[in-house]
Amino acid sequence: MIHVAAAVVRRGGRYLLTRRPDGSHQGGFWEFPGGKLEEGETAAEALVREGREELGVELRVGPLVRRFTHRYPERDVDLWFFEAEFADGVPRPIEVAELGWFGPSEMAALPILPADLVVVEELSRREAGGGAR
Repeated sequence: MIHVAAAVVRRGGRYLLTRRPDGSHQGGFWEFPGGKLEEGETAAEALVREGREELGVELRVGPLVRRFTHRYPERDVDLWFFEAEFADGVPRPIEVAELGWFGPSEMAALPILPADLVVVEELSRREAGGGAR
């Protein structure tokens, strides 16, 4: 089981997504930024560290949005999705291929990492129902 923390960062009606580098596991797919927990880290601590490493920003981690397990053919992933915002810095693609801001309806046209689709679908339902956060 791999444990992963991800940030749901919202600006207006758009959310920050990053694209995995080609040649990496699931290369080319878009996802919410974040990464694997290291030994002894909480999910929130991992997310702060990943914000620094991948995007060069300090993240302020908010409430847990969703936690679930996703089964890939080669591994199971325990996912923690948190609301987050930038405490300092402007995101730039350091350890990711690129980044972008997308509304939920725009995400439908992207190759989204299968594990992240649950959150994308939830955001799309909110947008369709007017229940934006």
